Amino acid sequence: MFRYRMRKKSKIYIVCFCVFALLFVSIWLVDRNVHPILVQIAKTEAKRLAQEAIVEGIEEQVKMGNQLNQVMSIQKDDQGNISFIQINPQVQAKIYQNTTNKIQESLKHLKDKPIEISLGQALDSNIFANYGPPLSVNLWPKGTVKVSLVPKLESQGINMVMVTLIAKIKTEMDLIIPFTEELLHVEVDYPIAQALVVGKVPNYYFYNDQGTVKQMPVPPVK
Repeated sequence: MFRYRMRKKSKIYIVCFCVFALLFVSIWLVDRNVHPILVQIAKTEAKRLAQEAIVEGIEEQVKMGNQLNQVMSIQKDDQGNISFIQINPQVQAKIYQNTTNKIQESLKHLKDKPIEISLGQALDSNIFANYGPPLSVNLWPKGTVKVSLVPKLESQGINMVMVTLIAKIKTEMDLIIPFTEELLHVEVDYPIAQALVVGKVPNYYFYNDQGTVKQMPVPPVK
């Protein structure tokens, strides 16, 4: 009887050891093979959702109406060529405030919309891509949204220049993935105002947020 009990306990220990060993190997395989694919899929989908939220926030600037037409003034020299671009500080401040608030509000809604990735996708399987239990990935805004306005000049033919005011948006998101956490950098460039001006594309022009001197490169003429 005693030997029987010892053998029974030994079998239990062996079974437990095998179960833990199998579990350890499974976790190791997931971390080594599945996790990188899961992170890549999650980053791609999260960046898409974050960019959509940012664009939604920027598009609110359309409600500013005629104020957007007053956001920049283009100064010319005696020969009629563009010398510098002046940004209206009052309109600029309003754009910064409205855009930042709306984008942060849009990004906060992403917390309530977890990204679901099927196990088949994480395994990088074409056959079982839509099968398997879903793995939830959460997005959390981190820090503040940074907004800056930058003009872009492009030649539009003989003596014609297209001046586009670009809103450059930068922010960071925490990507909460099973077993890990990733920092996601999101950047979006969005045109908010345009003007077609008679003149030549200068070799350089003067601009910064306060309207004082700063040299910036101009894209090459296409």
